[in-house]
Amino acid sequence: MTARRALVARLAARHGLELAGIAPAEPLPDARRRMEEAVASGRMATMGWMGGERAAVATDPTRHDARAASVVVVAAPYAGPERGAWDPAPDHLRLALEPVLAGSPAEPAGKVARYAVGLDYHAALRSRLEALAADLRAEGLGVSETAFVDDRPLAERAFAARAGLGWIGKNTNLLTHLRAGSWVLLGALLVHETLPADEPVRSSCGSCTRCLGGCPTGALIAPQVLDARRCISYLTIEHPGAFADWEAQALGSWIFGCDVCQEVCPVNRDAADDGPLLVPLVPLVAWLLPLGGRAFARAVGESPLRRAGRHRLLRNAIVALGNGEGPLPDEAGALLDAASVDPRPEVRAAANRVRRH
Repeated sequence: MTARRALVARLAARHGLELAGIAPAEPLPDARRRMEEAVASGRMATMGWMGGERAAVATDPTRHDARAASVVVVAAPYAGPERGAWDPAPDHLRLALEPVLAGSPAEPAGKVARYAVGLDYHAALRSRLEALAADLRAEGLGVSETAFVDDRPLAERAFAARAGLGWIGKNTNLLTHLRAGSWVLLGALLVHETLPADEPVRSSCGSCTRCLGGCPTGALIAPQVLDARRCISYLTIEHPGAFADWEAQALGSWIFGCDVCQEVCPVNRDAADDGPLLVPLVPLVAWLLPLGGRAFARAVGESPLRRAGRHRLLRNAIVALGNGEGPLPDEAGALLDAASVDPRPEVRAAANRVRRH
């Protein structure tokens, strides 16, 4: 390991980022082609921001900074105690939802994807990357002002694979040899100096197709090909308005995100994993109903749940309540009556659908 490469690793570890790699800041034409095909085929659903020049910009770091010569990419574990190495509040959502989690009845419960249990990673991981950037500058390296954490057009997964952090699995996630497996969040910095690049790993998924067969909605239509229109993560977070019947049924008990394609992946066999956060649905609906949008944002704080908003989370919770097995809890009737006159049409539609069924 060269001195410069060792420096990057040491400084990244100082900020809780034990897995860091370096890729050349060169365009990635294959990744660009995949992104453009996904948009052209309609697989990006209503996410119009994925179109236009985004693919070209996301796969060419020099479109962000003409001086970019290297990309430093980090992978931060999030599904276990290792999250505390970089997230200052790894139990943020549990604390925000404490009254709901303690409520009754405890069943049925909705599932929240593992990445959402702490602070919004866009902010938490960015603060670590910005601190790392400051340290690199103090060592004489030029670093771009922007830290990339999945909310600006940079193909972090593709550059992470190029930087040797892992390989892109058939479920489209980055799979690593860390104990955390694919339970990692990615971030990147652009550096103005040509640093020694890491070699891509030679691993692959081989003949394994557990994620393809395990996806409950068939959203993985081919290896590394995801149709967002059928993806539970898209449906619970990005999908606007009311659900069609098949979409409502597709949610099952997920109310924010979905982890199934990672749960079935053998790479995650040894990961420290407590499972998704289980949230009692009746107490959750009762808690959400009287809240306005701003009150909801204050209540959940810096949680990823803010991205869905009160209206979508309430819609999802009601749908999941209706998807449960057996009769509805006695308390549900009055809640559905209240939800059927909610100001938001998607909430009213969800409540009326459950009442009909």
